[in-house]
Amino acid sequence: MTVTKWRLSVLCCGTVLLAGMLFATPAASAAEKLVTVEDIKVIAPKAKPELIQAIVDAEADFAKAGITTRLTMAHFIATALVETGGLKRLDENTNYSVKGLLRVFSRKRITEAKAREIAGDPVKVANWIYRNMLGNGDYASGDGWKYRGSGYIQLTGRGNFRDRGKQIGMDLEGDPELARSPSQGLLAGIAYWTSRNINPVANENDILRVRILVNGPAAHGLDQYKVFLKKAWDKVFKGKAASGFESSEEVAAIEGIQIDDAFNNILESGDYLPPSFESSSDPVGDRKAAILAYQSDMGLPETGVIDEATEDSLLDPREWRYLEDEAPVAAPDEQLNQTLAISLPKPASSTESSIIELSASQGSGQTVADVNIDNATLEGINAATGTYPGYALATAPSPDLFEDHAVIGEDTRVAILDTTGFPSRAIVQILFSAPDGSKHLCSGSMISADTVLTAAHCIHTGTAKGQLNSNFRILPGRNVGAAPFGECGVSQVFLLNGWATAQSEDQSRDFDLGAMKLDCEVGKSTGWLGIRPLDEEVGLKTTVIGYTADRAPSGRQWRSEDELRIVWQYKGFYQNDTYGGTSGAPVFATGQTDTLIGVHTNGAFGDLDPWKSNNAFTRLTPERIALIQQWVGQ
Repeated sequence: MTVTKWRLSVLCCGTVLLAGMLFATPAASAAEKLVTVEDIKVIAPKAKPELIQAIVDAEADFAKAGITTRLTMAHFIATALVETGGLKRLDENTNYSVKGLLRVFSRKRITEAKAREIAGDPVKVANWIYRNMLGNGDYASGDGWKYRGSGYIQLTGRGNFRDRGKQIGMDLEGDPELARSPSQGLLAGIAYWTSRNINPVANENDILRVRILVNGPAAHGLDQYKVFLKKAWDKVFKGKAASGFESSEEVAAIEGIQIDDAFNNILESGDYLPPSFESSSDPVGDRKAAILAYQSDMGLPETGVIDEATEDSLLDPREWRYLEDEAPVAAPDEQLNQTLAISLPKPASSTESSIIELSASQGSGQTVADVNIDNATLEGINAATGTYPGYALATAPSPDLFEDHAVIGEDTRVAILDTTGFPSRAIVQILFSAPDGSKHLCSGSMISADTVLTAAHCIHTGTAKGQLNSNFRILPGRNVGAAPFGECGVSQVFLLNGWATAQSEDQSRDFDLGAMKLDCEVGKSTGWLGIRPLDEEVGLKTTVIGYTADRAPSGRQWRSEDELRIVWQYKGFYQNDTYGGTSGAPVFATGQTDTLIGVHTNGAFGDLDPWKSNNAFTRLTPERIALIQQWVGQ
């Protein structure tokens, strides 16, 4: 579905300008709230008053986050309701019976013996289930309980508490109880919502994508979410026509939700109903038996119908957190940050490296006898252009009309005239063919004798529908017409799962990182760069060195300096001047140009901050550095 994104501008006296059309809102609507205490009580009668009031009191915070239309607010409220079981508590309920643990949780994560040991003890359950994941320590650390799901959008894991706390200026890692208090828990939820850029998806009313952005590719809790969203829309937001301009096409997905079907799916996911159950073919039998069985297991009155108590239980988050062995909802990023390795045909001369290091090495500096670039490679380079990630291109009406606003203000880039010195000789230009046959250029960094680190979009076009690029040629330290260290091919590539399995371009952008295993050990001559994790270091001076497609002569490295403006969990933002062809270039702390802290991915694009005002790079976290070390060792 094509959705036009309109800009809203308040002119005066309650009049709104919408793409050149004027809508005069009633005078009374100026005082009408997008959401009130009464609204939420209608949707969730058992919601705690203090949790409702925090939402109503956060009008300014919602406005700042752009949650200002009926659809964005309906999706946010529905998300908060499904995450908190109807706003009844702000911390995850980990009080399970033995039967509940074995039914809900993956058998790969808990045995019957362990279930009998920890059942009925919420602290032990949380510490066991969340051990060694999402930045938590082991079972004995107690991190699972301290950093259990908390807030209006259940923030889970030490790493998420730390990152979201920094975003909102609170020490959630040091004082996790803050996330379980109404006002701070709501701010953390709003911060997560904005960090995932969910507003555009909510305004398009893409129900599945909203759930994926909140809880990962498995979209756990989708049916519970549909129930709450349907109630929120029908009972409250459908009637607030003055609070947004959604068309009937955009809301059709909500109008079509059948609550009975959603409850059937929930029962089916718990193995109470057979797969693909259809109510029309069984008006009473199987469904009633399923409900009775569920009520018996949960200790509910056995009525055989979905009464109020049964509905509350079916909508409880305990029903959906761990329904699939392969993708627990609490750790979608853990899954997405694993490796997808793809082997390419290896030339007979290929070698295997035994070097596994992440510290810098300057190499011998030995150049090749003939530094002239091979004619076939040069022809490809002359026909090539810079490349851009799909998540940036998706913001333009068509790729032909995409504008890379990567030079911000005055162009301060400085040319590097001699690339035989370190670290320039360890910085490479990458030539490749896209799936459509067109030629493109990227940058990259040597990180071992035979491994190059770069952006994922220089390797693969991204998302589950994407394709692998091909015909890779690597030119370390290229300097216009010279390749002082020769050129290499590629025998294997590595990607993060999150890049090649993403369901949308927006989802893929957090995972724009990959590596190439070369068919030579040129790093012994060029040396390679070290890697360190980037912490919250806003204001850190940053240096980017890479190739670019917009400066003459072609094939020269350029250096740009700025500072770190914003840090997200997986992305960093700065205003270093770059351009197409710089994708994959190393990002350094200024003055430490032997050690990577990030990989450049994109210039400023679109109309949403921080993307529209800054260039960006993929942040290197400890978990990702551990993966990179595995790539180096392959």
